[in-house]
Amino acid sequence: MKSNGTTTILNWALAVAVAATAIFGVQYFFKTREVRNLQTQSVAYQNKQVILNNLALECVEYSKRNPAIDPILEANNLKAKPASAAPKSPAK
Repeated sequence: MKSNGTTTILNWALAVAVAATAIFGVQYFFKTREVRNLQTQSVAYQNKQVILNNLALECVEYSKRNPAIDPILEANNLKAKPASAAPKSPAK
């Protein structure tokens, strides 16, 4: 029997395609697992952010009843510092 060059080329092309599919399949598996882990972390951070925002709002509301907490809120930029008295111009 004669060796058919076309069959050999197609067999090699099939082997390359199978190897590439296996490599890409493994990469897909690991990348999707990484994405799932990152999404879980992202949701956890978002939940913590919501909790901290609610705590900050509650602290600002509490400062309306008890202004002793104002220095802490001002230090953390949660409440604007009160406008200090404008500097007086020197008397002539």
